[in-house]
Amino acid sequence: MSYRIILNSEAEFELRKLIKENQNKKNILKRAYCILLKNEGQKNINITKLLGIHEDTVADWTKIYLQKGIEGLLKYKYSERRKSQLHPHRGKIKRMASAKNIRTIEQLQSKVKVNLGFDIEYSWFYRYCKKYGIYEVLKEKQLNERN
Repeated sequence: MSYRIILNSEAEFELRKLIKENQNKKNILKRAYCILLKNEGQKNINITKLLGIHEDTVADWTKIYLQKGIEGLLKYKYSERRKSQLHPHRGKIKRMASAKNIRTIEQLQSKVKVNLGFDIEYSWFYRYCKKYGIYEVLKEKQLNERN
């Protein structure tokens, strides 16, 4: 779901002030810029590329800002989120993606099921692979095969 932000001049001023006062705090800067970019009408995919964050993060920060304002956005912690069961196996999965016979997410998904015992829903696994740079390994191999 995409949330819409429409800032009044006071809220925009507060976010810009926050940016000026926190130049050395990357996490605060990204959150403030995210809200300003949403206010400008930028799409989540553009914001992810500009800020180097995941689309789910854009949605999370936007939702929190709409519900709790700047204070809620600054206090938000990711510690409540549970870690993926795949997290300890990320390096292995990336190596599996590098194998010659693996070219697609579906093939990697099957390999993970056989080798690690995880039966993963495709769309979730696709997002996981995009988030951790695994998808890029597959894409690069496909490009190299075409050339």
